[in-house]
Amino acid sequence: MRKLLFILLMFASPAIAQTIAYGNNPAAGNYLKMSDGTNIYYEVYGSGKPLVLLHGGLYGDISEYEKLIPALSQYYEVIAIGTRGHAKSEIGHTPYTYHMMAEDAYTVIRHVTKDSILLLGFSDGAVQAMDLAIHHPGLIRKMVFAGGNVSAASYRPGEMEQLKLLSGSSLEKDAPGFVADRKKLMPEPQRWAEFVELLKHAWVNQVAFSDEEIKSIACHVLVTAGDRDQYNPIESFVRVYKLLPHAQLAVIPNADHIIFYRQPELMERIVLDFLR
Repeated sequence: MRKLLFILLMFASPAIAQTIAYGNNPAAGNYLKMSDGTNIYYEVYGSGKPLVLLHGGLYGDISEYEKLIPALSQYYEVIAIGTRGHAKSEIGHTPYTYHMMAEDAYTVIRHVTKDSILLLGFSDGAVQAMDLAIHHPGLIRKMVFAGGNVSAASYRPGEMEQLKLLSGSSLEKDAPGFVADRKKLMPEPQRWAEFVELLKHAWVNQVAFSDEEIKSIACHVLVTAGDRDQYNPIESFVRVYKLLPHAQLAVIPNADHIIFYRQPELMERIVLDFLR
C-alpha cells in the first residue's frame, strides 16, 4: 500500500514554478455542461491541428502535462480536458465508467472542433482514448496510448486489491497535502470521499475491450509504457500493440507507470516525432 501511494504521490509533487498554472488557468479555462448537468473543465492552448490530452485518474489532472503542453502548443491547438470529479471538473452523481468519461471528452471535443483530432491519453486517460477510438471511428487520426490497459484483468496480481482499499479518508490520512491542494480546486470539496467511490466504480467494473474491437481501430497508435510499470506487465502492452492494425511500440527505460514524469525529455521527443 505504501508503495502504491508513493508512486501516486509523484503526480502531486509540486513542480518547479511555472509561468502558466496549467489546470488552473483562467486565461485558457472553460466549462461545458454535459447532458446530465455536470460541468466539465478544459483548457485550450496554441493553434493548428487539434490535439486532445486526457490525463490519468485520481491523482491526475491537466497539470500532469505541464512540461509537455508548451512544446505541443507550438504546433497544435491543445485541448486539455479535466475528467469529471478531477480538480476543477464537477463530480456529478452517477458512478463512473470509462465509457461515460470518454463521452464527456467527446462532447468537449465536438464543442471545440468539428475536425478530426490527434489524441494523447495517459493511464485512465488512455483507456478513455481507446474507448473513443472504438466508438467514434474517424474521429482520431493518431493516438498515443500511454500506460493504459484494455481490461481490469491485465493488472498485475494484487494491484486491483490495493486500488479497492483506497478511500477518501485513507487518502486524506496518507496524502494530506495532495488532498488539501486538490480540494482548493474542486467545485464541491465536501464531496471528496464520494468522488473517490464514484471513480473506483470505473476501476472495479472496467468493461474489457474485445480483440475484435481493438483490431477495428484504423488510426495510427503509439503504445508506450515504462519498462517497470507497476500496474500492468509489459506483455499486456505488447499484446495491444500486436492487435492494432497500425501501431508502434515504445517501452521507456528506467521508468515505472508515470513515464511523463520519469522521462519528460524523452517522452516529448517520442510523442512529437510520432504526431508529426
